[in-house]
Amino acid sequence: MNAKSVNPASLMKAVTVHIVASVIALSMVSCGDASAGDFNNLYDYYFPKESQDVRAGYRLYFDKLLFGPPPPVSETKRVAQVYYALRGDAAAFHAFLHNPDWAAKGAQGEECVYESILLLLRLGDEGFSRLLAREDAKTRKQVGYAIDPQIHWDKHQFPKTRALYSYRYVRPRNRGNF
Repeated sequence: MNAKSVNPASLMKAVTVHIVASVIALSMVSCGDASAGDFNNLYDYYFPKESQDVRAGYRLYFDKLLFGPPPPVSETKRVAQVYYALRGDAAAFHAFLHNPDWAAKGAQGEECVYESILLLLRLGDEGFSRLLAREDAKTRKQVGYAIDPQIHWDKHQFPKTRALYSYRYVRPRNRGNF
C-alpha cells in the first residue's frame, strides 16, 4: 500500500486552520450586511412592492440593483457606484457620496436620498456607519440631511449611523391637534 502515514498533530493543525479560516471568511462576508431577514423587512417597509407613491418606482429600480447583473457601461456613473456600494465596496460608497448629482435639484438629488436609504438598509447600521465614518464632517452632514427625515426613528434604530451627524429632523405637529 502507498498510503502515507499522517501525523495526528499536523492533521489536527490543518483542520483547525481550515475551521478558523472558514469562520473568518464567513464573518467578513456577513459583518457589514444587515441580516437577510432584517433587510427584507426594512426593504418592504421603506420601499413596498405595492405603493401609490414614488417608492413603487424606486422599488423596481432597486430590485434591479440588488438582484440583477452589474449595470452596463452605458448607465450613469452613479448607478454603478450604488450597485457596487450595495456590495460593500468602500471606494464605490465614497464615490457615490461625492457624486455631483447630490447637488442637483430635482430627480437626481431625490434619487441620491433614496439610494442612501437603500444603502443604509442593505449594509445595516454596522456596515453603513463604518463606511460613513471615513467621510469628512460635511459629507456626514449631507447624508444626515438626506436620511434623517426618511427613517421612522421610533420604529427603526440605526444608532451608529445617527451618531455620525448632528442634524435631527423634527416632524411637523398636526395643526389640527393643539
